[in-house]
Amino acid sequence: MGMFGFFKEKDGKLPRRPLPGEEKKVFAKPAGHPTQMRHPRSFADVEEIIDRFKDKLSVIVYLNELSADTSARVLDILSGAIYALGGGIAKIERDIYLFTPDGVNED
Repeated sequence: MGMFGFFKEKDGKLPRRPLPGEEKKVFAKPAGHPTQMRHPRSFADVEEIIDRFKDKLSVIVYLNELSADTSARVLDILSGAIYALGGGIAKIERDIYLFTPDGVNED
């Protein structure tokens, strides 16, 4: 489930979920760069999230309140929008994604 290969690691493989007991990846918030959190409940919320991308804000999106089909469609729309704006996407956990605008490194 990843548009444009966003979820592939540098070696071309898809990332695996951590095993129980393994350390989870923690993403630091870039200094001086605000991050917003959004919990979309419908497609109407997607436009507002894309507006945050255009405002050069990082957004953590929680898709856990959507059905599996709606979640996949919302993720596809947001992935396309962030790609078009030159940004990036990182999966934090199941149904939780970090979208970063152009010029912000999510590593």
